[in-house]
Amino acid sequence: MVRNKPIPKKGKSKFKGQRGATPLPHRLVPGRPSKPFPIVGLGASAGGLEALEKFIAQVPAESGIAFIVVTHQHPGHVSMLPELLQKHTRMRVEPAVDGATVEPNHTYLSSSEGYLAILNGALHVMEPEDPGSLRLPIDYFFRSLADDQKEKAIGIVLSGTGTDGTLGLKAIKGAAGMTMAQEPESAKYAGMPNSAIATGLVDYILPVDQMPGRLLAYAKGPYVALVEPDGADEAELPEPMQKINVLLRLRTGHDFSAYKPNTIRRRIERRINIHQLKGPQQYLQLLHDNPNELDLMFRELLIGVTHFFRDPEAFDTLAKTILPELLASRPDSSAVRVWVAGCSTGEEAYSLAILFQEAMDRVKKHFTVQIFGTDLDSHAIHIARGGYYPEGIARDVTSKRLARFFIKEENGYRVKKEIREMVIFATQNVLKDPPFTKLDVVACRNLLIYFKPEAQRRLLELFHYALKPHGILFLGTSESISSFGDHFAVANKKWKIFTSKGAIDKPALQQEFSPAVSNTEPHPKAERDGVEETRKLHLPVVIEKMLLKCFVPASVIVNDRGDIIYIHGRTGDFLEAAAGQPRLNILEMAREGLRVELSTALRRAVSQDREVVQGGIRVKTNGDFTSVRLTVRKLAEPETIRGLILVMFQAEPELKPLPVRKAARGAAPPTSDLVPALERELQYTKETLQSTVEELETSNEELKSTNEEMQSTNEELQSVNEELETSKEEMQSLNEELQTVNAQLQAKVDDLGQANDDMQNLLNSMEIATIFLDENFKVKRFTVEATKLVNLIPSDVGRPLADLASNLDYDRLQTDAAEVLRRLVPKRRQVRTRKGDWREVRISPYRTTENVIDGLVVTFVDINAVKQAEEAARLGRAYAESIVATVREPMVVLDKNLRVVSINEAFCRVFGLSQKKVEGHLIYTLNHGQWDIPQLRKLLENILPKNIVFNDFKVTHRFLGVGPKVLLLNARRLVRESGLPAMILLAIEDVTAQSGNPRNLPIAGKKSSRSRRPAR
Repeated sequence: MVRNKPIPKKGKSKFKGQRGATPLPHRLVPGRPSKPFPIVGLGASAGGLEALEKFIAQVPAESGIAFIVVTHQHPGHVSMLPELLQKHTRMRVEPAVDGATVEPNHTYLSSSEGYLAILNGALHVMEPEDPGSLRLPIDYFFRSLADDQKEKAIGIVLSGTGTDGTLGLKAIKGAAGMTMAQEPESAKYAGMPNSAIATGLVDYILPVDQMPGRLLAYAKGPYVALVEPDGADEAELPEPMQKINVLLRLRTGHDFSAYKPNTIRRRIERRINIHQLKGPQQYLQLLHDNPNELDLMFRELLIGVTHFFRDPEAFDTLAKTILPELLASRPDSSAVRVWVAGCSTGEEAYSLAILFQEAMDRVKKHFTVQIFGTDLDSHAIHIARGGYYPEGIARDVTSKRLARFFIKEENGYRVKKEIREMVIFATQNVLKDPPFTKLDVVACRNLLIYFKPEAQRRLLELFHYALKPHGILFLGTSESISSFGDHFAVANKKWKIFTSKGAIDKPALQQEFSPAVSNTEPHPKAERDGVEETRKLHLPVVIEKMLLKCFVPASVIVNDRGDIIYIHGRTGDFLEAAAGQPRLNILEMAREGLRVELSTALRRAVSQDREVVQGGIRVKTNGDFTSVRLTVRKLAEPETIRGLILVMFQAEPELKPLPVRKAARGAAPPTSDLVPALERELQYTKETLQSTVEELETSNEELKSTNEEMQSTNEELQSVNEELETSKEEMQSLNEELQTVNAQLQAKVDDLGQANDDMQNLLNSMEIATIFLDENFKVKRFTVEATKLVNLIPSDVGRPLADLASNLDYDRLQTDAAEVLRRLVPKRRQVRTRKGDWREVRISPYRTTENVIDGLVVTFVDINAVKQAEEAARLGRAYAESIVATVREPMVVLDKNLRVVSINEAFCRVFGLSQKKVEGHLIYTLNHGQWDIPQLRKLLENILPKNIVFNDFKVTHRFLGVGPKVLLLNARRLVRESGLPAMILLAIEDVTAQSGNPRNLPIAGKKSSRSRRPAR
């Protein structure tokens, strides 16, 4: 259900919406184009984006049409549809904001804030009354579009699930608009198109790419562009269209001559426009060539706009005031008979059945309710009998009634059996076939407006005949009882509910609708003759039975307007035929002297509901005056003539005046005859004047009351106008804020797009293979470099990583990824490809800006060059170590901190040391400090750093356990590549034998009494 009010700005709006409230009228909507143009409603749901893009891409920018797209959206959802559709068209694509005037060559997109409606060419966002109910925005907008644009409304249903849009298309077709549906085979989801097509009301069923061309051809046709001339309803059909009407009668057996010519003409013109023909003559030829088109034309003429509880306030009035009075005086288990004429697909008949069931529940009585639903359209009757309706009825039926009287089925609702059993549906031509009789209620809503006045009068006589006295007649809001005030009394003027005054013309209708003539054409003259003849035969019977109960002089029975119903006795002395056109009205036929008194008496009898007697009335008859006693009273029984007025005339003996003597010359004339007459006339004049004054005072009081009501209404309208002005200003402010926010969002989208492009280019330029995984190890994104290691294509996004083939010799990727996601500790591994190249796999948690773990980042770094360098270094070191090992002189390799890296076999042999004991030790601490030689320190710490190479540095020293030695030291500083620290190669040549046997040399590490300075 939807409450028809605009969504106010929070905290500021003073607009108080209510059910049935309408947005701004046309005169308050600025900027509306003067020339009307077609407005197309596009409804789409699941799978509709692709269809919308195809459709709008083929519409020219200057089509002269406005497009309004309505989709299913979650409340609060920020749609990207405007940006997506704008890429495919040069038309302006913008969101539908509240109060925006619809302009041609624009596309408007519904928002998620509420339902979209249109009134006088301006868009309005309506607030859902029940936010938790089923949202059917397409049906809601299509209905609004049909009410506002009539034949210029066009509805198109595209891909989607469910039945949304079906009832909306029905409303557009009922308003003589055009409907289209996407071909189900071309739709991604065919639920909505199939539901629309099943109604049989879709004009075009096409693939999306063919729709724009057909739409433009239809919009350029004369049917849409034509402006209706004044008096079109009175103009007769042109000759070709009359022939079309004849073909319809021959094909279907039904005559549409009683329909208003404009209704027939516009429907024929619409079919001509649908087929893209040039005129009625070509369409007539089409009907000769394709008789099935006559069936479509027949169905189109019968299309009616109906839905459950149409005009809810009218049904509320019926339920709260009319039906309780109807059922109050009836005994339990009695029968109630209802006729719904022109029931279409049955919604109105079921609505009345629901009202009767609710009324019986309230009064705790059971009645046998029989509702007869009839219509000329057999297809509509078939739908009504099934009792199945789309989900869109949830807008018209409250959730309580849906749960109580309907069964939810797939994509719709079915009326429960207890309600369906109340209603009997049948095909009937209401103008020709015999009616139902002895009815308590007749509902004929929005059917009379399609007929000519003669047919309307015929149907009202028919309904009066079918109803019981005081039976209820329920008409549409655009219909009235016209001149049948003597047949029906007004029960509710606003919602057109009337009660029958009595079966005045029932016998005539019984003869008229006899089976022998039910299928013949009506003859108005024969009908009138039959009515008069039946009145002569049957009406006197009722009246004479009443008159025989008491003595009655010459009298006349009239209605409250003075029209003569029946004449009893000889009334020629009191009444005479008036000059001019004959008319049976007692006031016009009254003789001289009687009219004023008779008019006053009739007015008193009607207004005061009492018998009025007036004597001594002088009536001129045949050149003389007759004294008449006039009696007027309102009849209360029998019931069939209740409310009529009995007027009785009774001649009074007139007293002759006494003879008088001849007056003397100069005396005054006798006044005995003149004075009483003047007194009576004066008394009548006084009474008439008093009555006139009282009526004038009453009228003045009523006028004062009406004036006060008008002033109060004017003040209320001024207040409403001020509220509307305030709402308009607030809406304009809200519109500006929305435009600002939209611009900010657009700028943010542009920035995010730029950042995304920068990030994508950065990842690709780094040439680092990277794969982003979600928490389920499914691929979210990857770089181009990653495709060289893992067989990835764009469609693999969303697939598990374990399902993808890899070029790595690494079967623990899934296990390591799970461990990193569990422990949130990054992991690195060096793996080889199947070609033998090396990659370092780095697995790290993916952290969002809110510090939330949302998957993993797996990178593959190329370390092939590093591995090659390490291998080369390893080979070089092995080569150098093999050379050092084969040299016979002692050699030692030191690092930059003068710690022993390695020694050769000759060093171990000469100085009695082992490789394991010296590696990592300072050279000065070897063999208990024997190598702490000052000359060696000077060489390694002072001389060598300044020179890369130093040769033949002579050192003489005594070594414990070895004895005195004379050594020649050769040192070289080794500079390595790749930023590795430098090393020192120290080669020792023993020249002790060549220098003789030095004696008394100090032992390294011990003090000498002679000198601490070593010999050179």
